[in-house]
Parts: sequence; structure tokens; C-alpha cells
Amino acid sequence: MLLNVLTYPNKFLRTKGKAVRNILDPIMQEFIDNLKETMLEKDGVGLAARQVGRDENIFVVNSGAAIMTFINPTILYKSLNKIEFEEGCLSVPKVYGMVKRSKTILIKYYDELGQSNIKKFNGLLSVVIQHENDHNKGILFIDKVIRYTDNEELIKDVKE
Repeated sequence: MLLNVLTYPNKFLRTKGKAVRNILDPIMQEFIDNLKETMLEKDGVGLAARQVGRDENIFVVNSGAAIMTFINPTILYKSLNKIEFEEGCLSVPKVYGMVKRSKTILIKYYDELGQSNIKKFNGLLSVVIQHENDHNKGILFIDKVIRYTDNEELIKDVKE
């Protein structure tokens, strides 16, 4: 089932997430499936629960090879070496900007099977994971933009 994606300036996007208690609950498993389906249908590379009106600390990421689920994630390490990428967001439609993020991260998380993982990610995948993890904290990419590359006026119109 496709989920409704909240868009900026919806205040719920600025709230902080809560830990998932029962990953294997059938209702939670259905939600994770719906989150993946919505991300793919909307042509996103990632989607967080916050973006669809849920307060759990969950996000999904499309690595190209697979769709990964990150539940109750904690970034354990961020490299000092930064990379700059153009970012966009399904919750901030049509707006794009350059953001600097750590090139490498080490993240601890649970997958949809309830298995604990600690993995290192580099490059674009690292950027996407940091972007989605920010959603768990109520942070949007527009809070970190160095310079806008498209449709900055859409943000200015809302902020003013």
C-alpha cells in the first residue's frame, strides 16, 4: 500500500523519532513493506518513517543492489573527510542543494529480521544514510545546504 508523503513545512517532519520495540510484529513488517513500496513508487533513494507520518526510527535505502532497512540506527563513527553531493528530498519536492557530509560512516542498526548489524558505508550510500538518519532527528537537508542548485525560492516563500 502506498503511503502519503508529508511535505515541508509540515511540523511533524521536525519531530524526533522513537525506538521500535517489536520489529517482528506483523503490523510493523507490513509498514516496512509499505515504506519500501512507497520509496520505489516515488523514485526515492531513501525514505524515513517520519516522512510518512510515523514516529518510529526506521528508514529504508535503495542501494541499487537491494533495499536495506535501518531500524533504531546509531551512527558510531563519521569520517572527518567530507564529500559534497547534490541532495533532494521527497518531503521537500523540487528543491535541490549541495550538502557536505562525512565520506565514511560506521552505523549500528537492526534490519527487518531483527538482526543487529554494524556496517561501514562510503560515498553516495553514506550520504543517503546520513540524510535519512537526519529525518529521525527532525532535521531536513535544507538545514545543511551550502548552496541551492534549484528552486531555492520555494523554501524562501515558506520561511518568510
